[in-house]
Amino acid sequence: MITHKKVRFEDLFPIIQEKISSGDSFTFCAFGVSMLPFIRNGKDLVTLGPIHDALSKNDIIFYRRENGQFVLHRIVKVCADGSYNLCGDNQFRIEKGIRKSQIIAKLDRLERNGKEISCDSLFSKIWCFFLPIRRFILHVKRSVMNRVKKRFQK
Repeated sequence: MITHKKVRFEDLFPIIQEKISSGDSFTFCAFGVSMLPFIRNGKDLVTLGPIHDALSKNDIIFYRRENGQFVLHRIVKVCADGSYNLCGDNQFRIEKGIRKSQIIAKLDRLERNGKEISCDSLFSKIWCFFLPIRRFILHVKRSVMNRVKKRFQK
């Protein structure tokens, strides 16, 4: 039987860094809602691995923000200056200017209900194709919901 224990990424970071820098992978249960529904909170296992090739649009990377927060988001643009623009699948605001030095690893594998979902699968490619439309819909939905809330709060 597999047991789960909640551990802060801050405490895990040296282990993750050591494994990735030695060419190994690191698997953990994903948490957070920014990558829904592609990665489900507390249900999916993600495997991070070292970055062997150049990163490209739609790759999912694990990085550390300037404030120390660890994040798993998708690349939406590779910029000419070598930085990256990133966004969670369940978000519409793009985080710009992520540097290579902030990137720790790349998502190699996603496991859901004991089955592997490849990052290069047809499902993943279709999902990425519809992301811009999905982000637009999320933006409109949240704007409408905010207006409705303000109206009823008066």
